[in-house]
Amino acid sequence: MLALLLRPKFWPGHLAMLVCVAIALGLGLWQLDAWSQHRSEAARDLANQPAVRLDRVMTGDSPFPGRSVDQPVSFSGTWLGGDTVYVSGRPLHGRTGYWVVTPVLVAGSRSAMPVVRGWSATPSSPDEAGPVEVTGWLQASEGDDAIDDDPDDDVIPAMRIASLVEHVDQDLYSGYVLAKKVSTGSTALEPVAPPPASGVSMTTGLRNLLYAVEWWFFGGFAVFVWVRWCRDSLESTAEPSALEGTGV
Repeated sequence: MLALLLRPKFWPGHLAMLVCVAIALGLGLWQLDAWSQHRSEAARDLANQPAVRLDRVMTGDSPFPGRSVDQPVSFSGTWLGGDTVYVSGRPLHGRTGYWVVTPVLVAGSRSAMPVVRGWSATPSSPDEAGPVEVTGWLQASEGDDAIDDDPDDDVIPAMRIASLVEHVDQDLYSGYVLAKKVSTGSTALEPVAPPPASGVSMTTGLRNLLYAVEWWFFGGFAVFVWVRWCRDSLESTAEPSALEGTGV
């Protein structure tokens, strides 16, 4: 009876099943690979990697490279001490104070990189001037939508590049740097804690994993439909034969 399914008239059904299964298997593997990549990227702990030159990661005109958050970078330039601003509401060792942010005009660029020099209990710090070499962790502009109650002072409520633009005459990079080491600068400020080590949560890339399972379920359903179709085809072929054997 099974030999009947090898007849040419059944080939389109077999071919349709094979195509559906191949597509479902391929798309499922693609989504599984995407899930694996998401988890690999989340597991990267860039904060402890060696510093690379800033111009290898981004320029003053480029958008912020999202995959480079926490990437240690190094660059040289000149302090723009007159454009120092203070970011309020920053905790450190159980106290709340300010980040001291001074832009550095990057050598070989027309743009300045905002540098978080350290933490202060009050919105004040010694001015910085002259050349400097900076090593620190690259960070993205914060998305906090807090309103600046007094736009005329040097205190801002969040580390947003859009807010810094109002206080700095120089063009700015689309991110900022948490200073780890500077060659020149005040030692009166307390250092800001480095970024926490990254980790992988259970939900990282979960959507891609669910898509993979969904595609494989579709492939299994295609096999189920094919089996039912084969069985029905065999039964419909067998019925006329049975009737002929009875002489009806």
